[in-house]
Amino acid sequence: MTLVQQAAKAYESGDFVKAADLYQKAWRLDPSPAYLWALARSEHLAGENESAIEHYRAFVGQPGAESARVGKAQVYLAEVEQEVNRTRLREADAAARAGNPTLASELYLQAYKTAPGRYDWLFKAAVAAQMAEAWEPALQHFDTYLTLAPPNAEERGQAQARDAWLRQKLGLKPMQVAEKPVAAPDVQRQDGAVKPTEGPKVIAPSVPVDLTGVTRPWEPRASTAPSWPGWTAVGGGAAFVIGGVVVLALAQADAAALAKDQSHEAGQLITTISREEAANRASAINTRAAFGWTATGLGLAASGFGVWWLTRHPEQAAVVLPTANGAQLAVRF
Repeated sequence: MTLVQQAAKAYESGDFVKAADLYQKAWRLDPSPAYLWALARSEHLAGENESAIEHYRAFVGQPGAESARVGKAQVYLAEVEQEVNRTRLREADAAARAGNPTLASELYLQAYKTAPGRYDWLFKAAVAAQMAEAWEPALQHFDTYLTLAPPNAEERGQAQARDAWLRQKLGLKPMQVAEKPVAAPDVQRQDGAVKPTEGPKVIAPSVPVDLTGVTRPWEPRASTAPSWPGWTAVGGGAAFVIGGVVVLALAQADAAALAKDQSHEAGQLITTISREEAANRASAINTRAAFGWTATGLGLAASGFGVWWLTRHPEQAAVVLPTANGAQLAVRF
């Protein structure tokens, strides 16, 4: 049985990993477009998405590839790229939340390279690079975003402010965004002839502003931003502890009163309350005590979390960045 026959048998049986390995060996021996197609499909079905993307792209540009399969390869390529990007974006978001902006920036950038029209991913890569204090790569990404993204892009205002801040930090001149000239339409005269305009009308760039000598609201300021989650947890935890202690004290006082009411003088068997009333009061006391212990425990836990948060997130210099909708407070650059 030949290598290709073994690969085909593995493919038909659903062993796509083995089929991909065998087709790759066959393709190396004979770089046929048919083997490359089978390799890409096997890798795709085996979940080896990165390799599948590489070989789908190679097949699409392969001379002699069947046009029908080229169309299918383009569809499959788009599907696997979307799947890979979904995974990358999830990992990038998780890395950003975990305080690893370097990894987040790399993953956002990889996703953008497979979908060049997603300028919001490029913007996220630039922001993560800035958070990682990789100033030059962050500036390069912001420059690319401002050059390629449409004028009405949602992130453009923030990108301009961050780009200007980085350029000032690196001692560079403000970015001049050149826009393409837009020619005015030809005018049709009453006799039906078309009269061209004298020349193209150029729309002036909207944001090449010289910021030299201007007070920049996005510069770092001496003020600090409070670590409010930590302080909130400490304050709330203290309130719970105090409330729990008060409830426990009241429960203890009620228990003492119940014990007194259930007592009787020597030689007497009659108490001031009935057995049913004593049972109801005891149940209420137990419920109050349980609530008090629960509140105290939750308060201690919240206070502990607040102390941990404050030690891990000390107050830092704040930076105010202007956006299209107003000022935005950004912390921890």
